[in-house]
Amino acid sequence: MQKLGYGVEELQDLSRLLVPYGGLKDIGLSPGETIIIAPATGAFGSAAIKVALAMGARVIALGRNASTLEKLAASYSHSRIEICQITGDEKVDLKSLQAFGRIDAFFDISPPAASDSTHFRSCMLALRKGGRVSLMGGLRGELTIPVKVVVSMDLRIRGKWMYERQDVKDLIKMVEIGVLGLGGQRVERFALEDWEKGFDAAAEFAGMGGAAAAVIVP
Repeated sequence: MQKLGYGVEELQDLSRLLVPYGGLKDIGLSPGETIIIAPATGAFGSAAIKVALAMGARVIALGRNASTLEKLAASYSHSRIEICQITGDEKVDLKSLQAFGRIDAFFDISPPAASDSTHFRSCMLALRKGGRVSLMGGLRGELTIPVKVVVSMDLRIRGKWMYERQDVKDLIKMVEIGVLGLGGQRVERFALEDWEKGFDAAAEFAGMGGAAAAVIVP
């Protein structure tokens, strides 16, 4: 990793990228496929976008804040990322998603606060026949699943907790050969004796969707 110019500041991001990689690999995401990632603007949602693009997929980033989505898309230099705003109207959102054409998969990383969101159903209804769903979020309670659609469209729904041992090795290989870059975050570095300042910075960065990190080094 040192040959690639990465230090501890960049390498710490591996732990964030590994989580969505576990779910994306679990549903067999392939180059050339289109996947919805929702919500896309949080720490793990933004990580999922980065990993999915590195895996060769086209990404539809779904979220509520249009401005944040636009900034997120602008941070990538290629055209394989689309954005779509969650309006709260299931039919409107479904129509917006269908405008992107064939959609192969849906990756959900929703926090508990999104348990009542309409996006889950909209995304499932937008999938092609044989589409796949990866559930990695922390939704509370029960979800209403459109069973008739799941059955008639041969949809596959998989839950995934974190990642497998082999996934760690595979992700590192992606970094080593250059298809997955690290960095791009704002990183604040703190000496071990300044750990309290580091913890304060980490608390401040917690709501920044993975755009910043605090690193404590000896």
